[in-house]
Amino acid sequence: MLRKLLAGFMVVALAVGLAVGLAPGAEASGVTTHSWMATDAIALVGDPQLQALLEAHVDQVAAGAHFPDSGYANSGVNPPISSTYGEEAHWPRFSYAYLDQIRNDPSCGDLTAADGPCAARIAHVLGAMAHGLGDEVWDWLFEPNAPDRGESYIPTFLGNNGFGTDGIELQMDMIAIEDHGRATQPALPNWPDHPSLLGVFAGIGRHDIVSQDLVNGQRSMLFVRDGERFLTRYFHDDITANMPWTAAHMITAPGGIRFAAVAIAAAYESMWGRLLGDQPPTEVSITYPAAGQQDVPRTGWDRDSFLPGSSANRGGAQTRITAVLSGSLAYRPHVNSPGTVPAELPAGAMTLTEAGTGTPVPLRACYPRIVPYNPEAGEHTIAIQPDGNLAKCTRYRVSVTESLIDGAGEPVVPYSWMFRTKGCRGVRVRPDAQVRVGDHGVWAGWDVSSATGNDQNRSTTAPVGSTARFTLRFRNDGNRTERFTLKGQQALVGFGVRYRDAAGLDVTRGIRLGTYRTPPIAPGGEAVVRLDVEVRSSAAPGATITRRVKAFSSVDARVRDAVTATVTEGAAPELAPAPGLELTPATAQALAPSIICVLS
Repeated sequence: MLRKLLAGFMVVALAVGLAVGLAPGAEASGVTTHSWMATDAIALVGDPQLQALLEAHVDQVAAGAHFPDSGYANSGVNPPISSTYGEEAHWPRFSYAYLDQIRNDPSCGDLTAADGPCAARIAHVLGAMAHGLGDEVWDWLFEPNAPDRGESYIPTFLGNNGFGTDGIELQMDMIAIEDHGRATQPALPNWPDHPSLLGVFAGIGRHDIVSQDLVNGQRSMLFVRDGERFLTRYFHDDITANMPWTAAHMITAPGGIRFAAVAIAAAYESMWGRLLGDQPPTEVSITYPAAGQQDVPRTGWDRDSFLPGSSANRGGAQTRITAVLSGSLAYRPHVNSPGTVPAELPAGAMTLTEAGTGTPVPLRACYPRIVPYNPEAGEHTIAIQPDGNLAKCTRYRVSVTESLIDGAGEPVVPYSWMFRTKGCRGVRVRPDAQVRVGDHGVWAGWDVSSATGNDQNRSTTAPVGSTARFTLRFRNDGNRTERFTLKGQQALVGFGVRYRDAAGLDVTRGIRLGTYRTPPIAPGGEAVVRLDVEVRSSAAPGATITRRVKAFSSVDARVRDAVTATVTEGAAPELAPAPGLELTPATAQALAPSIICVLS
C-alpha cells in the first residue's frame, strides 16, 4: 500500500444523507484500525510498569496512533501549507528521537511513574511508533490478500471522490466500526506539548514544520473520525458484500490486528528499555509463515513481483517469508545524514534451507531485504524469497542470524523457525472457509476465535412464537464440481434462544438443526438451503428473546467430492468451525472453502 496522503475531509450533501470525501488525489487513512492495533498491544506487554503507564494513558496511545496520518492534513487546509509531518512521523527516526528527548528531559522525573509529568508523552510516542509498525505488517502481509481474492474494491461514490484501492484501511475501518464496535467518539486528547514535538522534528532536520501544522493535524482527526462514522453508515454493507474474506480476517490473518499487536507489544518493550537507558537486544517478535505452520503453498513463489498494498496488480500474500523485529534496523538519524541505507541485507543475514538436508534454497535477486518501504527513516520488517516454487510436503528452515545488524549497531538475536508446504499424503489442509451472518453481513472465518470476547457478536430480539429463517449459501470456489455436506454433531448452526423472565434473568437453550447436503455445484456456482425454526417458549406471552447463531466447537462439517466421496489435494476437505463464536441470526450464508495458490 502506498502511503496514505490524507488531505482532510470535506462534507458533501447527498440525497441519501451525508457522505464524506477527500480532496482530489488523497487516500483515507485507517486511523481506527491503527488505534485498535496500538491499544490491543497493551495487554500483551510483559513489563508491569510499562503496562500500567499505557493503561493509564490509553487515550494518548490512541491519539499517538492517529498522529502520523494527521500530518497529511496540511495540503487540504485553506490556505494550503506545503509542509507535512505525516510521512516523517511514521518511522523510527522520529519516534526514537522523540523518545530520546523525553529521556533527556530533567523535568520528566520518574519515567516509570504512570502519573508522571511525561507519562502522556511516552504513551503518545509509543502510539505513533505503533502506527508505523502496523503499516509495515498490514501493508506487506494483509493487504495483498485483497487482490489475491478479487477484493480490490471501493464504492463508486468514494472512487469518484478521491478514494482508491491501493490501500484498504478505510474499507476495513468501516468493518471495525460497525462489526467490532470500534469507537470514533469521544474526541481524542490533544497532542501533548507542541513545543517539544516541534523540537523533535527540528532535531532530525525538519525545521519546516511549524506549530500551525500540528494544530491542523489535530483538527483533521476530528473530521476524519466523524467522517469514517458517516461513511460506515452508508457504505459498510457494500464493503462487506464485496470484500468478504478481508472483512472476515482483518483480525486473525497474518498482518492483521492480532499479528500487528504482537509485533507492536515487542516494540513497546524495546522502546521502554531505550527510554530507561537499558536498550534490550533486537529480537524476532513474530513471523509469517508461523513457526510450525503446515499448510504453506508450494506454488506461486515465482510470480513477477512482491509488493505491499492492495492494488489490483499486487498479491502473493501467502507466498512471502517475513520476520518482524522488536527494534529498528539501521536508518539515517537526520534527514541530511550522509550516505544511504540499502534495502538489501548482507548475505547470510536471513537464510532459507531445506530443513531435512540443510541445502540452501536459491534466492530471488535482492533478497533478503528490508520491506515494505524505504529504510532511510527506519523499519522493523525483513523478508526472504525463494527464486521459484517450493517442493511439496517439505519442511523449510528460516534463520535470522547475527549478520543482521540493528539500528543501534548491534547483532540481532539469532532466531530460526520451520514451516512445511502442502502436499503430504493423508494430511487434510484446513480450508479457507467463511460464514456470513446477519443483516449487516458480518463474516466469520474458520480462524476467528472468541478468545477476545466474541469479536463478531451480534444479536437481535423478537417476540416469542416467531419463526426464524436462516439461509445458508454454499459457493464452490474450487476448480471442479463439488457437493458439500455439512453435518452437525450438536448443530451445524446452533440456534440459541435466550429467554428473559420477569426478574430479567436469562436462560439459554439450543436447538439441533441436523445435516444438510447440497446438489452438485459447478465451479463458481452456488446453492441455497433455507432453514425455518419455530421459536417456542413456555415463557409468558409477549416475552422478548434474543436469538443468536453460534458456530459450535463440536461441529463436524466436511466437504465431500460429489462422485468418489474422497478428498484429494486441491479440494478443500474440512470446514473448521470457529469455537464458541456468536454471530448474528437473520440471514446466514456459508461459503464453501477456497484454497488459493497465487500463480505467476
